[in-house]
Amino acid sequence: MASEHPDAPKQFGIRISDEVMELVSAIQVVRKTNNQPITLAAVVEDAIKCHYNRLLKEGAISNDPTNQPN
Repeated sequence: MASEHPDAPKQFGIRISDEVMELVSAIQVVRKTNNQPITLAAVVEDAIKCHYNRLLKEGAISNDPTNQPN
């Protein structure tokens, strides 16, 4: 998986720690069994969506981009 491929993060021009790459690999194993895309980009996209939804739920951000809390 991602942690086994040393150039994976370099393909995106980002630096990811070995610890985080291990987390990505664990996520990829589950995604593979559920027939979901296992690319680093797909994992990152879903993580951003989850984090965004959590921030919405907490009221830290608004769905209206013109009305964001300070």
